[in-house]
Amino acid sequence: MATNDDEQRPLLIRSISPTGSSKTLTESDAESYDTIAEGISRSIEDDVIPETSVLGRTISWPSAYILVISRVIGSGIFATPGSIVKSVGSVGLSLTLWVVGAIIAACGLAVSLEYGSMLPRSGGDKVYLEFTYRKPRFLASTLVAVQAVLLGFTASNCIVFAQYTLFAFDVEGSDFVRKTLAVGLLTAITIIHGCFLKTGIWIQNFLGWIKVALVIFMIFAGLFVVIFQPKGSDGRRSHFPNGRDLFKDTEWNWGIISTALFKVFYSYAGLGNVNNSVSVTALVTACILYVLVNIAYFIVVPLDEIRDSGELIAALFFERSFGPHLGKKILPLAVALSGAGNVMVVTFALARLNQEIARQGFLPWSKYLASSKPFNAPMGGLLVHYIPSLLVIALPPSGEVYSFILEVEGYPGQVFGLALSVGVLWLRYKRPDLKRPFKAWIGAVLFRIVLSIALLAAPFFPSKQKSNPGGIWYATYAVVGIGIIVFGLVYWYVWTRLIPKWKGYRLEEEISVLDDGTTVTKLVHVPQTYDRPFESHSAIVHDVLGREKEFSLDTNGFQFHQHTSVEKGFLDDEKVKRDYYPETEELLKDATGASKIFIFDHTIRRQAPGDDQITPDRRLRGPVQRVHIDQSYKAALSRVPHHLPEEADKLLQSRVQIINVWRPIKTVQRDPLAVAEANSVDDGSLVVTKLIYPNREGETLAVKYDAKHKWYYKSALTPDEVLLIKCFDSKLDGRARRVPHTAFGVPGTEDKEGRESIEVRALVFHEDQSLE
Repeated sequence: MATNDDEQRPLLIRSISPTGSSKTLTESDAESYDTIAEGISRSIEDDVIPETSVLGRTISWPSAYILVISRVIGSGIFATPGSIVKSVGSVGLSLTLWVVGAIIAACGLAVSLEYGSMLPRSGGDKVYLEFTYRKPRFLASTLVAVQAVLLGFTASNCIVFAQYTLFAFDVEGSDFVRKTLAVGLLTAITIIHGCFLKTGIWIQNFLGWIKVALVIFMIFAGLFVVIFQPKGSDGRRSHFPNGRDLFKDTEWNWGIISTALFKVFYSYAGLGNVNNSVSVTALVTACILYVLVNIAYFIVVPLDEIRDSGELIAALFFERSFGPHLGKKILPLAVALSGAGNVMVVTFALARLNQEIARQGFLPWSKYLASSKPFNAPMGGLLVHYIPSLLVIALPPSGEVYSFILEVEGYPGQVFGLALSVGVLWLRYKRPDLKRPFKAWIGAVLFRIVLSIALLAAPFFPSKQKSNPGGIWYATYAVVGIGIIVFGLVYWYVWTRLIPKWKGYRLEEEISVLDDGTTVTKLVHVPQTYDRPFESHSAIVHDVLGREKEFSLDTNGFQFHQHTSVEKGFLDDEKVKRDYYPETEELLKDATGASKIFIFDHTIRRQAPGDDQITPDRRLRGPVQRVHIDQSYKAALSRVPHHLPEEADKLLQSRVQIINVWRPIKTVQRDPLAVAEANSVDDGSLVVTKLIYPNREGETLAVKYDAKHKWYYKSALTPDEVLLIKCFDSKLDGRARRVPHTAFGVPGTEDKEGRESIEVRALVFHEDQSLE
């Protein structure tokens, strides 16, 4: 049976002429309710809103590279190595985790690249999850939105900025001073990005190069110390452990290792900002730099001091390597600037994500939060990012908050990582028609799935020391992470199911365009009804049995054609597309002489036993009596660039038709299909009905009653006969251009078996014929 879920329905149905009446002898609007593949152009799904951001995609490869490397290299490498070594116990396991973390990040990047090549849209994981997990409706979008808002903060980098700034000026800052500095940085960056967008991008690029130069400098600094620094009292220049001590005191508990991995993941985060070779290059760069910098730390700073360093390991490294002036002041300030640069990049990236979430209606006041006014910058997204970041900085005590933040961010991330990895395999099976310029190695995808499950299970493997005296309980991060997911589920259920059921409405999307060109989707309350106003009129419908050959597509707008299909049951939708589509293409070529056929959708109708009308949830589509034409002239022509964008200009120069191939699945005993002779219906009887989809407008034609309309049908139509219905013809030489059609009830057949039928709609091209 054809797909008929909410996402296949248009969002809004509007008639341009509210006074135009329609016959009740009509079939449901094919363009509106009856498309299995409405919005599918065989290259990308249309129910993913296309990129309409006024900011666009205008950065060069070098700018993209520095954007990604600046996003990746942040406070992680300057702040996390000490806590990682302290938790896992040994230098060997610590270095191993940095390499393993890069491999894991590469697996995740491969999944992201495959998605990005299929769905080139702004919004990243949000768009990918929405596309993959469409049921229950709005669930994936809501979970991503909740996670993005509640965990979309840059508090950790702001804290590192404050700590290194105070260290450089030798100030023993209180909690209040550290938090004031962190909040000040966050506020300044929000103002810069919100009011001076180009200046902000220039500053973050500049700080990004400083960051890369600083890391390279640290590597060479470690080598310099080994070669030129005098030997210590123990006779060694290097504190790096020898072979037998490399894994000494290792803590092999999976719960401990998992929290260390979350810190490593944090240091590799941001690779998905750009889905192409830039990300791969940035990952390789980051892995090499991270391993070498860690080695430099272990060479210069004694292991005991590293374990006690907290987030100040880089400061100790600089002080030991270059003394109290350069090492204690200048270089820690450079680390602080590096952290500030990372805050700028992350803030900008998350603001764009928040703007995308608001643009699709998942935040209140979306009209304002999605706008780029008044400074052509994502001000609304910046404000959404600013509030949780401010709260995370200001509310918790400074103690272990840095590590806790990284763990809380990492745990829910594994849920989404698991969903994406499973989803990419599911789409390979379900949607092999989608173009995939890049395909992730299957082993990498499976490895990521197994690892995500293992990391989600890690809190159930506690270490022997379950908590630190006066510290945070070891599994608090998991409780908070799970709480955020549960909150998202509850919020989704209350918002999209409970309240609409209670108040008798359903949520639908209403699209508008802001003054700055941004497309905004507002979620509106629509009464739970599918009824549209109509008028009932009696009409004579003539049976053409025995006269079928008197009617033709060009003269009358419809034609009967003998054809036996290899498909009989029409129960498997994929089989219909695989087997029935090709034979329908050949049928149309034989019947019309067309040079090219493109089938863009089909509908299967099976009425529920005892139902006189289509069921409210559209799972069983029976015939609905409403006169219509599948597409307006405008909508019909728009189908060509919509489905065949690369060939559209050429194809539109010659004759184009849309033909509905209507076939009974069983011999029709009830609710047959009637067609009106084209020349009996003038354009004055046609009423344009708009259909509002998430990313475009469609149009059908309703038909006003006129006693001059001539109606025909064939009784007892069999599965070996098809009715060709002309929905549109661009030829302007006086031949039939479109045909209204509808189902109608024949008196005395009410107890007969309900009608079952399939209709296939196709673009039919005559490249050897002109439009005149």
